[in-house]
Amino acid sequence: MTRLRVTEIFHSLQGEADTAGFPTVFVRLTGCPLRCQYCDTAYAFHGGEWWELTAILARVREYAARYACVTGGEPLAQKGCTELLSAMRACAYRSRPAARWHSPMSIRE
Repeated sequence: MTRLRVTEIFHSLQGEADTAGFPTVFVRLTGCPLRCQYCDTAYAFHGGEWWELTAILARVREYAARYACVTGGEPLAQKGCTELLSAMRACAYRSRPAARWHSPMSIRE
C-alpha cells in the first residue's frame, strides 16, 4: 500500500495558475529537500504523519471540490506522489502538483 508523509490537508481558494479563485483541496506533503529563500511553509520541512493513499483520497473527497493541488514545496520528491496524482485524476479531480521541478526522475519513481 502506498503511503505518503502529509503535513496537512485543507480546503481553500487557489491563488495561483489557471485555477486561481477556484475552491481547491490542498494536500501538503512533508519533507521538501529544497530550502528556497522565499518559502512560506518551512513548517512542512519536518514532521507530518504517514497516510495511506486511500485515506488521503477519502479526506479529499470530504471537501467536495473538483480541484486538488498536491503541494509541499517539492511534492515530487516524495515517492508515491505520482501515484497520488494518478489516483486523484482517476477519481475525476483536476489535480496538479505545485512543484519546483527540481527532483531527479529517480526520486519521482
